[in-house]
Amino acid sequence: KIEFYVPAGIDGAREKFGFFVGLAAAAGYSVLVFAARLGMAYRALFEVAGNEKILRQDAVMNDFSWVANGSLRGFAVFAICMAIMMIYHYVYHYQGSKSIYLMRRLPSRWEMWRRCLTLPLTFVVLAAAAVIVLLLLYYGVYILVTPDGCLSPGQWQKFWNS
Repeated sequence: KIEFYVPAGIDGAREKFGFFVGLAAAAGYSVLVFAARLGMAYRALFEVAGNEKILRQDAVMNDFSWVANGSLRGFAVFAICMAIMMIYHYVYHYQGSKSIYLMRRLPSRWEMWRRCLTLPLTFVVLAAAAVIVLLLLYYGVYILVTPDGCLSPGQWQKFWNS
């Protein structure tokens, strides 16, 4: 039950829904930024002659690190929000009915920390997994979209070195 992982008195289902909304917002922002930057880089490879798009002779696709730049910022904001949520969960025990006294009487001294940290840390791990999946997906799309001869070598290494 989700109620075992949030401070007593907090609606766990509502918090879980909020976490998923935040994660979805970060992913949506990421996809939009990546698509916009990939589109700009792709359009720069062509010149328009009448109604036709013609690949420029000297066309070189922007590096993957440039295309992916900024697309993962939403996940950083999400992680900061999860850190704030951990602090809120801790401070919540000192508010209102002072459930801190209940937490101190429980046999497990780690009960309060489990309730403060479990959900936010779980969602940080989910966000990290989403970042890895999206990066792999973005790289695959980048390679597929880039026309032959326009891709400079070592894109994956350039991304990690930038």
